[in-house]
Amino acid sequence: MKGSEIREKFLKYFEKKGHKRLPSSSLIPSDPSVLLTLAGMLQFKPIFLGEEKPSVPKATTCQKCIRMIDIDRVGKTPRHHTFFEMLGNFSFGDYFKKEAIEWAWEFLTEELKLDKGRLSAAVFEKDEEAYDIWTKSIGLPPDRVFKLGEENNFWAVGPTGPCGPCSEVYWDTGEKFGCGKKDCAPGCDCDRFLEVWNLVFIEFNRDAGGKLNKLPSKNIDTGMGLERIVSVLQGVPSNFETDLLKPIGDAFMKLAKFKPEKSNAAKNVVSDHVRAVSHLIADGVVPANEGRGYVLRRLIRRGVRFGRMFKIEEPFLWRLSKVVVDLNGKFYPELKKRSAEIAKIIKAEEESFSLTLDQGLSLITKLIDSHKSDTIIPGKDAFKLHDTFGFPLELTQEIAAESGLTVDIDGFNEEMKVQQERARAAGIKGGADKIDLNKYKKLPSTKFVGYESLQADAKVVFIDPQEKTVVLEKSPFYPEGGGQVGDEGSLSFNGSEVKVLATFGEIGGVIVQKVDNVAGLNQKMNVKATVNSGKRFSTAKHHTSTHLLHKALGIVLGEGANQTGSFVSPDYFRFDFSHGGALSSDERSQIEAIVNTKIKENLKVEAVETSLQDAQKMGAKALFGEKYGKKVRVLKIGDFSMELCAGTHVNNTGAIELFKISSESAVAAGVRRIEAVAGSKVIEHILQELNEVTKKNVEMICVCKSEDFKKEQLGGAPLRDFDVFEITVEEVNTIKKALRNKDLIAVDKFMSHLYERNERLMDRIDNLRRDIRNLSAEKVSNDAPLLVSKAKDISGVRVVTAKYMNVDKDSLRVLSDRVSQLLPSCVMIFGTVVSEKPVIVCSVTKDLVDKGISASDIVRLIAPVIGGGGGGKPNLAEAGGRDADKLDEAIEKGLLYTRDKLEGKSA
Repeated sequence: MKGSEIREKFLKYFEKKGHKRLPSSSLIPSDPSVLLTLAGMLQFKPIFLGEEKPSVPKATTCQKCIRMIDIDRVGKTPRHHTFFEMLGNFSFGDYFKKEAIEWAWEFLTEELKLDKGRLSAAVFEKDEEAYDIWTKSIGLPPDRVFKLGEENNFWAVGPTGPCGPCSEVYWDTGEKFGCGKKDCAPGCDCDRFLEVWNLVFIEFNRDAGGKLNKLPSKNIDTGMGLERIVSVLQGVPSNFETDLLKPIGDAFMKLAKFKPEKSNAAKNVVSDHVRAVSHLIADGVVPANEGRGYVLRRLIRRGVRFGRMFKIEEPFLWRLSKVVVDLNGKFYPELKKRSAEIAKIIKAEEESFSLTLDQGLSLITKLIDSHKSDTIIPGKDAFKLHDTFGFPLELTQEIAAESGLTVDIDGFNEEMKVQQERARAAGIKGGADKIDLNKYKKLPSTKFVGYESLQADAKVVFIDPQEKTVVLEKSPFYPEGGGQVGDEGSLSFNGSEVKVLATFGEIGGVIVQKVDNVAGLNQKMNVKATVNSGKRFSTAKHHTSTHLLHKALGIVLGEGANQTGSFVSPDYFRFDFSHGGALSSDERSQIEAIVNTKIKENLKVEAVETSLQDAQKMGAKALFGEKYGKKVRVLKIGDFSMELCAGTHVNNTGAIELFKISSESAVAAGVRRIEAVAGSKVIEHILQELNEVTKKNVEMICVCKSEDFKKEQLGGAPLRDFDVFEITVEEVNTIKKALRNKDLIAVDKFMSHLYERNERLMDRIDNLRRDIRNLSAEKVSNDAPLLVSKAKDISGVRVVTAKYMNVDKDSLRVLSDRVSQLLPSCVMIFGTVVSEKPVIVCSVTKDLVDKGISASDIVRLIAPVIGGGGGGKPNLAEAGGRDADKLDEAIEKGLLYTRDKLEGKSA
């Protein structure tokens, strides 16, 4: 049977036993205590704890899971994965041990027809009930039922929470896969006895003190790894040889340009990781430097590194993601739905990591060579790789281990600590709005009253004269958090007043007001705290707009467009979201139209405080990566939007007045950023945009009339009157009237007309500038015969070098092409200074590339001389820097490197 058929057979079997088939939950768990979904029971945890009532008495699922704990063993064993599918059946107080064991045995032996003689079981050593069921009800010989300790046969989702004894079913793969010991049996670390199914009898809840408390009901949670049972039924020695994974490995090997030792292990790593990253992105995770995003980034980078072992230098994982979609898209439709986005995000991340990997591999090779005698890479060196070159510590450890070396992790952590202290100190001293919150942790929590009122009479409980901060017993000031800036305002007392410059802390914790001075303030005195209502109201308009925008993005772009970050201020807001590419003009217009329509509908905005579980039942949207407490605040905007949010908002959408996207750009691979304005800031933005367009045209007119664009050799027509336009007083009055009337359609129509006029002039400028570039390239390329005549001969190879001023790099590429036509075998290193910045272009003809001379190697070596970096392909590479005075030195270093390479010396 195919893996997909086995999956379906399992689910149908338990449906016949009265179980409700439920879909796999997301890899992004609703449970804030875990980073990723790591077991089939996670979506049922609140039911097992008695916090929720089950909608059905028993269920069956095939749950996609991610576990990073075994990442170092992936590829080295036939069974370990980061991503895997867990088949499970669950009982919520309906049935218990007897049925769970009997149905497992029936499915394995009658449905799957496994040989009963090769099956054995293990139970918790104190669980006599389970032992009796196996030996008496099932009839397994006592010598094939093993009593094991808590480490093996007592299961828990974590250090606290639901848990209980378990019983495992093992398949005997045969003596040839064993360790050879006479007492080899289930529980041994060898590969002979393969655990295929774990039956967990959840009857306890372990508290923070380690005590086991009886749960309200006895529950069943089972898990059978799909990959493992498929390997058994398909008769292959490894999960990676099943039809679930083999097509990915085969596709990878077709891309390989070299087959290293241990190629199967490396191939298996790639197969596993590309499957994991495809599912993570399908569920809304994007690459980042922390949390789930870092898990994704680490898996992609690991995959890229193993690809390099096969001499694959171009992005390739994104191609393999299409194989994953083909294999799994029918059962997991989110893969098909986001297949294009999955490929785009993976490819972008591969491209961004490529240069880092090249630099890191080169440096770590030198480190390994220099520390072979002491077998340890100093933490300081590993940290430099991480901090300066962005090379992940995990990769440094892996590569070092392959050469028998370790990394001084304590030293690395010490360097990290020093850097963090420097950053923290810089932050504390960095301006009026930075404070050290650690010193306030022991103070009593502040009562936040800012949702209801912008004023409060409050007692001062703490003053820090050095940091100029004040803590009140209760405060109307919203503390910076959730992307929203903190409130400003004033504290009045005894006829005096101090300004509140910023607010920090958290609602439910200590709220700290940063003030301009503390003169006259005393502990325990009463003050009148007043929030700057204008800034609060403008911030609230922008914050409510982010919720409308989030919903509109989902409508126009699809459910995958999820928030990944935000910044909300009185003047504008930023909104980062997961999406594979730039918005089209139509998509942007649709999004703006939806938001402005909801503003005109004057929808009621209300907040409800409830439990996290009830909020999820209501359908409230939670943000990935956010940690929520037991009580949460749900913001409802009519029937249009419902999200968890602790920020401040307007009472109805009509108060926002207007909304406009000011810009849209890329932030990272698969992450886009929208900047937008609301309310009166829309009018300010459009008027400013109008002024900028007018100014830009004046500048362009000046450029057109400058001497550079009048050169006779261009043969261009002179600037004509219709190329120039002025914005009339009548037009300015018209747009101001449209803005006052909040008529965005009229505004957009006028601005579109203005931009069309502007585009005509910009096209004219672009054409003239293109002519100038072509003229420059033609002039420089005329130097080719002279440069060829001066070429240096090194070991029979001609090397051509030259330096220019104010010649663009495109012209140097043209020069390279011309020189290579005259000299079919040569190395070329050209430099130029443009706007006081040095640029290097290096080119190597194909015959010399085949002999091991690489333009990218030359560029990476000499780029640091000019204070920069660069890269490219073996035949053509470029570099840029900051120090133009070192350009001659860089070219000379490239020449010496080429000479050493050609003469067979170590470079």
